[in-house]
Amino acid sequence: MHHYPSFGRRICVVGTSGSGKTYVAEAIAHCLSVRYISNDALIWRANWKEVSRDDRYEAFEAATRDGDWTFDGNLGPSSEDELVLSRCDTLVWLDLPKWEVMRSIVLRTLRRVITRERLWHGNIERWQNLFTRDSMIFWSWRTYPRRKARYAALFADPVHAGRTRIRLRTHAEVSDCLASLGR
Repeated sequence: MHHYPSFGRRICVVGTSGSGKTYVAEAIAHCLSVRYISNDALIWRANWKEVSRDDRYEAFEAATRDGDWTFDGNLGPSSEDELVLSRCDTLVWLDLPKWEVMRSIVLRTLRRVITRERLWHGNIERWQNLFTRDSMIFWSWRTYPRRKARYAALFADPVHAGRTRIRLRTHAEVSDCLASLGR
């Protein structure tokens, strides 16, 4: 069993699409009795309408201003992402191998399409988008190398040395880390 550093109370869970960010952020929130913040619920409205940059920043600011929380999302150079990063005390990077991510995203996307699972604001993934450029599968494949490089740089940056940084490279490490929170 691996020993993980103590989690803070404002935790960002990052990783490429399909790596399990939502599952892990919700599990951590449950274990630590903190609020879970869904990045997708802040950036999408009903019918897959994107929230404007100004409204997005305001939503991120309000969601992370007070209290303790977990946040699942890909932090990039946008002002709202930088805001969340500046407010978190713990970064959890789900750095799973590409084959594991692709297996997960394919299975998750197919399940969502088949069951018509309702996501944030009633959105659903559709059959007609399954194998198009709008597909989460295609998006995950395309962005995987960029996300991996981004988070490697983020974790190596001495600016973030004061934050707890936890890098999980396998599903077994993810399970072990979550189990350690439950103890």
